[in-house]
Amino acid sequence: MTQNNIETFSGMPEWLVVVLFLGLMAAACETGYGLGLRSRAAEKTKAMVPTIAGSILALLGLLLGFTMSMSVSRYDTRRRLVLEEGNAIMAAYVCAQALPAPDNTELRQLLREYLDNRVRVSRNALNLQTLQPGMKEDARLQDELSSRAAALAQKHPESVPAGLLLESLNNAFSLQNSRWIGFVAHLPEGVVYVNALMGLVAVLMVGYEFGIIGHRHLLSEVLLIICISMVMTLIVELDHPHSGVIRVSQQPLVDLQRRFAPPSH
Repeated sequence: MTQNNIETFSGMPEWLVVVLFLGLMAAACETGYGLGLRSRAAEKTKAMVPTIAGSILALLGLLLGFTMSMSVSRYDTRRRLVLEEGNAIMAAYVCAQALPAPDNTELRQLLREYLDNRVRVSRNALNLQTLQPGMKEDARLQDELSSRAAALAQKHPESVPAGLLLESLNNAFSLQNSRWIGFVAHLPEGVVYVNALMGLVAVLMVGYEFGIIGHRHLLSEVLLIICISMVMTLIVELDHPHSGVIRVSQQPLVDLQRRFAPPSH
């Protein structure tokens, strides 16, 4: 990927996906209406169309509800991981404070640098120019913190804070990896495509139903298209919480960053 910003759905930004989907929905509804006007089906066959359209709309509702549940679950997991990472870094900082000088000062400074970099990476996760160097800096600081903590544990094998520091650092680094997996792992595109296809079929059938009646209710069609598109957009927003309007807050890490900041004189 050569763009500066990470994009979704085979390289297309989310706003363009929404616009295209709205256009496809409107086209499907118009196509259905035209087919309905030209339909020469028997009256008994035409009477079945509302039942079929209602069934498809009900199935679409189930699919959208299921997909929304998956997106919300993933969004909540990403928020929880931010809080847990902040708690793990805080625990490591407290353990570092309990170590003798000058080791405690050096370790606390490294933890402040690590936290600053984690906040920077999280806020600019979509910018590849800053993401890749930030990830490398994460790895460098993790190696340095781990080596220093391991050396202290070997130097003071009976030190409880040294052992707890290693455990807290391991937890913090594991959560950083979990957050990265959560960042790159999204709903399978096939699930989103099936929902979109069902939405198109649903509005096609609604348009077809209006067509065989010979009279359309434009407001109902527009509201249906807008409602389905809004739900689909919300699903995408929740599944990509670093690129749209709905975002995972980094406030726990920011608050910890302020707490770690040395007092100004």
